[in-house]
Amino acid sequence: MRKLKKWAALGMAGILAAGCLAGCGDKKEEASGEGTAQEKTADKGEAVTLKWYLAGSGPQADVVTVQNAVNQYLKDNYDMNVDLQIIATDYANYPQKMQMVISSGEEYDICWTSSWNNNYYDNVNKNAFIPMDELLEKEAPELLASMDTSIWDAVRVKGNIYGVPSQQIFPKQNYVVIVKEYADKYGLDVSKVRKLSDLEEFFKAVKEDNPDMYPFAASSNGLMGKHNVALGYESIVSVNIPGAVKIGDDGLKVYNQFESEEVKEFYEMMYRWEQEGLVRKDAVTVADNAVPDMKAGKHIAAINATYKPGVETLESGNFGGKEVVFATLSEPYLATENLVSSLNAVSQTSKHPELAVQFLNLVNTDKDLYNLLCFGVEGTHYILNEDGTVKTDDAKGYNPNVDWMMGNQFNGLLREGQDADVWEETKKINDSAVESKALGFAFDSTTVTNEIASVSAVYDQYGKSLETGGTDPASVLPEFQEKLKTAGADKIIEEMQRQIDEWKSANK
Repeated sequence: MRKLKKWAALGMAGILAAGCLAGCGDKKEEASGEGTAQEKTADKGEAVTLKWYLAGSGPQADVVTVQNAVNQYLKDNYDMNVDLQIIATDYANYPQKMQMVISSGEEYDICWTSSWNNNYYDNVNKNAFIPMDELLEKEAPELLASMDTSIWDAVRVKGNIYGVPSQQIFPKQNYVVIVKEYADKYGLDVSKVRKLSDLEEFFKAVKEDNPDMYPFAASSNGLMGKHNVALGYESIVSVNIPGAVKIGDDGLKVYNQFESEEVKEFYEMMYRWEQEGLVRKDAVTVADNAVPDMKAGKHIAAINATYKPGVETLESGNFGGKEVVFATLSEPYLATENLVSSLNAVSQTSKHPELAVQFLNLVNTDKDLYNLLCFGVEGTHYILNEDGTVKTDDAKGYNPNVDWMMGNQFNGLLREGQDADVWEETKKINDSAVESKALGFAFDSTTVTNEIASVSAVYDQYGKSLETGGTDPASVLPEFQEKLKTAGADKIIEEMQRQIDEWKSANK
């Protein structure tokens, strides 16, 4: 099996080299060179519209100011006459939004896609994205060089690259975050928390003293994708699609995770918590990862997929600035799914694919442009502290907090409270993570496209409610499992096993 241990060091080298673009000499000369497509496509007349779809908390109130600043920056530094349009939709509604956009044939240029939201593999098999290999070589050589070939290979489908991975922390390490004042008040020792169920008595004690509070945050964004490593499995395509392998299984036997004892116990726990008022009864209707309720003090704990250096600052912000503590529920684990957890792809309907790739090249290699997109305009949307960290303010109209979604996070400014060595510590985790036995395997769903669409619909009908405790698994889980079989789950798993066996043989 091809190992990916070297990617982090090589990726960081590319990052450091690219970092000079933000502050070294003339940007057009350094990023483009003589006669490149960026200069050839420069339009002195009417600006070329670039429409970029993103997920997150939804539209930012002052996004127009940031778009205008980006347009001016591109014109001043690269002679690119662009009219950027950022269209943000909340996480819960983003998959449906993008499927409407794609199925209607709407003209757009770039969209964010992943293994867990607006599924990358599904969209590739629907012919929604263009293959990018030649365009990356021609229009984005700096971006291509910033990541090791093993990363690019991991996002290939049927031999082609269809999306640009966001450079960030790649391994998953599931964790739970808890507001410190409650952990202290109720004597919770987070060092002894090994699994989510260990918090049940703590949550009950909090609930008893705070009847209007729902201690654990649950939402329609789903909990399985934030908890699957802790439950001991990795998904082949998505946590929402039947087909997984056990972590550590050298034989790579594919099974239906929705029929596993671990998932059943998780559903039973969530239903019990809903009945006891530890989670909201209508959690399945809650969007935005329940962050508004967390900020409002209605929740004091949440689970997330990927623990990373500096996450304390981000999670504190999610809880309204309160101090937080953590318990990790798994070891760092690197699977192919993680490498496709955040990508930006170019649409088949784009009239300017070359320009779209040039733009992605700059977003991933020009620090100033990247930070402008992440934080907005200095002095208007954020304050740059004396130590170089960023102090954000939601009230200023632009704080999307999706740095990891937009591009190369290693080029990002640090947020107030983050340590100066955050990116170096992130690299260490990337280097030391346990690697999946299936690392580098990418499933080709061409022969089961209809079945995947069918099981996805079944999951939407049953899975989200089971994950958030809204339905009793004693009666609903058997029906869910049977509907998955009827929709073609067994055929999907059989095809996954066939392809994995072939891949194993070819990679011995």
